[in-house]
Amino acid sequence: MTALLTIILPFFNEKGWIGTTIDSLAAQSDPRFRLLLIDNGSTDAGADEARTHAFPLEERATILPCPTPGKIHAMAHGLDHVTTPLVAICDADTRYPPDYVRRIIELFENHDDAAAVMAIDLYAPETNSQSRERIAFILRKSRRFAGKCHAGGYAQAFRADALRAAGGFDVKRWPYVLEDHEIVHRVMAHGRAVYHPSHVCFPSDRRASRTAVSWTRGERLLYRYTPRAAMNWYFYRFLGRRLAARNSMGIALRRKDWSFPNA
Repeated sequence: MTALLTIILPFFNEKGWIGTTIDSLAAQSDPRFRLLLIDNGSTDAGADEARTHAFPLEERATILPCPTPGKIHAMAHGLDHVTTPLVAICDADTRYPPDYVRRIIELFENHDDAAAVMAIDLYAPETNSQSRERIAFILRKSRRFAGKCHAGGYAQAFRADALRAAGGFDVKRWPYVLEDHEIVHRVMAHGRAVYHPSHVCFPSDRRASRTAVSWTRGERLLYRYTPRAAMNWYFYRFLGRRLAARNSMGIALRRKDWSFPNA
């Protein structure tokens, strides 16, 4: 069966987390995908855990080393090995429902003008009232602010040709955190982003503090209301300089300030 989607899953010291994520990908109802596990210089047993849990995928799963520290480097290394028309980014601490791959493929097939397909992040079962409210909230935002990103890097899929035409994952252009929003800004010059109420994923809420890896309320509001024509200014003259001033570089994502499962 021909693969249509490549999933890039970068990881660094994710022992205790990555196995559950890979299990959820191995359980996908649509097998038309490849999994590239990018080991970004792990020093724990995460690579062994990844290899064990990826075993059921057989030749559809590959572990590639990328010793240069930083998630952007790992994603760029993964993109170099993508040969499918679609590519998705997954995180090592996120659970993906069994129809995740199928919905990505279907949404791209049903929307010729889409350069990206975004999942909605939930933190409770889909039937939970909190989850229903979040789905409705994200869909409203995606309609009102259609030119902006409303999904984290754990929930993004792209047409590979659009991602490459936008410059791909480029640490020289953007060495900071929030690379998920910056890359979507560039990709959306090549097509729109599609959201669907049934396309969801379940990230962990493990990070105790996001101060070093996030933005301020004012920066978020300005992002939301800045016109599309001014978004280059927003990222490359405003936000980038502010992130640099507080040393919010992409390498900050490697800090592990959470407890491990069942600790």
